[in-house]
Amino acid sequence: MLTLIRSAGVAIVLILAAPPTRADAPHTFDGKHEIGTIDLSVVYLVPEDRTPLADWRERVDYFMKRIEAFHRRESSGKSTLRIRVHPEPLVTKETAERLRGKSPDETFFNSTGAAKAALKWPGNRDGFPILLVLSDINWRELDDFRRTRLIGGEPKHEGNIAGDGRHFPGAESGGARAIYSPEAGLGMGLVSADGWRVPYSGSDCVVYHEGVGHAIGLPHPEPIDDSVMGTGQYSFWINQTRITPSQKRALGWPTVENKEPTDLFTAFTAIQSPTVPKPREPVRLKLTWPEKAKLREIKVRVQTDLHGPWVTLPGDVSGTPPARLPIGSFDRPTPVSYRVDVTLEDGQAVELWGYFQVKPAN
Repeated sequence: MLTLIRSAGVAIVLILAAPPTRADAPHTFDGKHEIGTIDLSVVYLVPEDRTPLADWRERVDYFMKRIEAFHRRESSGKSTLRIRVHPEPLVTKETAERLRGKSPDETFFNSTGAAKAALKWPGNRDGFPILLVLSDINWRELDDFRRTRLIGGEPKHEGNIAGDGRHFPGAESGGARAIYSPEAGLGMGLVSADGWRVPYSGSDCVVYHEGVGHAIGLPHPEPIDDSVMGTGQYSFWINQTRITPSQKRALGWPTVENKEPTDLFTAFTAIQSPTVPKPREPVRLKLTWPEKAKLREIKVRVQTDLHGPWVTLPGDVSGTPPARLPIGSFDRPTPVSYRVDVTLEDGQAVELWGYFQVKPAN
């Protein structure tokens, strides 16, 4: 029996109550296909009337490292993400308007269709094939760096901001989608620009949620929770969330509980303070570390224009990891993206990206 589920803008096809392929092998949520190895093909899709981001590959590689580390941790190594990123932006022969179509569903099928044709996907694969399209556009025009959309000629904010002022993914104009096809034995995901081009906390959750989770058949939990397939993207970076034990059991994964984090990937966070700085107000990053960590190196970069350069901040910190790290101040209201690269004495390394906005004083 086929059930088409459309929830929160996501379309997934599931077969219910199918027997597992092998009891000892990790498998899709319905049990029909093995996922010991997942072949994830990733492409940056750009309409012909848009200019690709100059640093697109750094952004894509960041998200791929994040989701691979999360997948390895949550599956206890039983399932491997084998990721292939298309080496160049895929510039379509369609304009943004034509690629969008008339609805988010049309945007999904137009975008994945263009990528499938250009890559001749899925081709020959010995793992479970997933196509992940990272789009340069949303289904409606949106400045995703400033999080504004022109309505009646006036810029209006459109984006998800928590009560404390932190920015998370989620804009009505976004349009991320995913589909799992049990008959064909494959999955496809589309992450729109608002879900990945700007590194709001939780963007890595979106990339996994659509690009892996739904594509192997995982539904939203019932009742909803703050796991990666629930509302994790609105609260956490991906290292802070999880796949629930019940969903792990359905995938044939060990249901290992994440106890007090001792590894750098799981423990490290970097959140700006104050959460919403004012112009010329000093800003620090509040850092969390695994217990007994010894720092070898930390590097921080910031960007105040999506198409502008990343500026490396001065600093020479080693030894005892700092709880706070000053990153200076900003002389005017502006969005800010930041990147933190950390290496510990024991060789563990992690990269974490974030975003905030400097707002004028009221």
